[in-house]
Amino acid sequence: MQFEKFLKSRWIDVILFALSVLLFGFKNTWSSWFVFLPVFLFVHHLSIRYVSLFGVLYGFLSYFIYLFWMFHFSEVALFGCCFLYAFYWAILFVIIKIVLLKAKDFSVILLPVVITLYEYVRTLGFLGFSYGINGYSQYENLCFIQIADILGVWGVSFVLNLCSSVIYFVLVNFRKENFYKRVTAVSIFLVLVAAVNIYGIVRIHYFKQLEEKSPYITVIAVQNNSDPWKGGIQKYENDLEDLISLTDKALEENLTADLIVWPETAVIPSILKHYDGADERRKNLVRRLLSYVDGKKTAFVIGNYNSIDGNDYNSAFFFEPGKNVIPPAPQHYEKNHLVPFCEYFPYKKQFPYFYEKLLGGDTHMWVPGSERKIFDLNGFVFATPVCFEDTFSADCREFVRNGAKAFVNLSNDFWAESRKCQIQHLQSAVFRSIENRVPSVRSCASGETCIINSCGKITVRAVPFEKNYICGKMAKY
Repeated sequence: MQFEKFLKSRWIDVILFALSVLLFGFKNTWSSWFVFLPVFLFVHHLSIRYVSLFGVLYGFLSYFIYLFWMFHFSEVALFGCCFLYAFYWAILFVIIKIVLLKAKDFSVILLPVVITLYEYVRTLGFLGFSYGINGYSQYENLCFIQIADILGVWGVSFVLNLCSSVIYFVLVNFRKENFYKRVTAVSIFLVLVAAVNIYGIVRIHYFKQLEEKSPYITVIAVQNNSDPWKGGIQKYENDLEDLISLTDKALEENLTADLIVWPETAVIPSILKHYDGADERRKNLVRRLLSYVDGKKTAFVIGNYNSIDGNDYNSAFFFEPGKNVIPPAPQHYEKNHLVPFCEYFPYKKQFPYFYEKLLGGDTHMWVPGSERKIFDLNGFVFATPVCFEDTFSADCREFVRNGAKAFVNLSNDFWAESRKCQIQHLQSAVFRSIENRVPSVRSCASGETCIINSCGKITVRAVPFEKNYICGKMAKY
């Protein structure tokens, strides 16, 4: 039976479509190499009349599985993402079909180009979202992903997507007279993969030597395993005591630590607002915190919020004991790239009813900051991308252009109560270190708290979903 006829079998349709959805929904290091193969095979013989319909189904179902952890936070957010990607894939299925019909032999290169361009475009604008980009699945495949310092995660994605395309090309041209075409396509792909890995080996060796010669600082990152926003002032007080207790334990083991990092909004009452505020409990909490910080010899980066001219900002505060703690005058960074709908909605005047609905949910609306601020701790120059921001290549590149030589990320993924969510976030952070050749430390409310070197290797990692801390060295390039 010819492969073309085999594909037209109705039960093969069902299998291919189901497989395409499941491969994306449960994407991992190995399946990502052929995650789009069943998509190409399915679209290959699908009537163009039904292409967009099945694109809708594929986009909705695949992301429903991949992002199911969102359900714990908000079913509205989950279904909103699914409908958005249903729309994207309706268009993408049509483009794939046109490429297959018109490009013929050139489709082997055009298909991965189309998929990779789509992955890039969907990270742009207010609705930009980086989760699910194919390249991120390789975050532990260190030799293979070093090309990210040239091509970003998009280069890694392209090679993975090319694998699906080459296998598809071989299968649909599986006739004796097309032997040369098949061998050529496979050979070029294998040479490309080999070249990518050789490049990775060389780069890892180079940066390992550079790191060994570099001075370093010792960093403590605290993971207090708590959602800071729920529970009111009593919860805020308890969280502070947990943070202090964990920090004290870490300092007992690491007396020479240079920097201590607490997670995103680890302290809820605004330090600057309540230092001399009328609310006694909040004022006492802030003063307890500042007294503790000023009594140490180690600098602190603390997640808090800042109120400026009546606007609230999701902020990272940099304290140096004896310099800017009492009265509080920290250097601070205001999160620029906010999570759409959960942290920021720019159309409240156009859609006031919808905005009020968002405020009624488990959200806190912020105003985006406007400056990519960097900090300097005795020559250790770092930036503090807050949570969602380290999932975007362009955002982190701006920090580096401003002089940052390291990332100190403050995150809170506790709300999802999902290891899958945490891993998907961690994958992005690994690529930001490679793309910019800088080390990173992540202090996350529930995980993944870790230190990542400039080659993307996770050198120290806390067990998720427990009160914990890590201590490790970061190169001071």
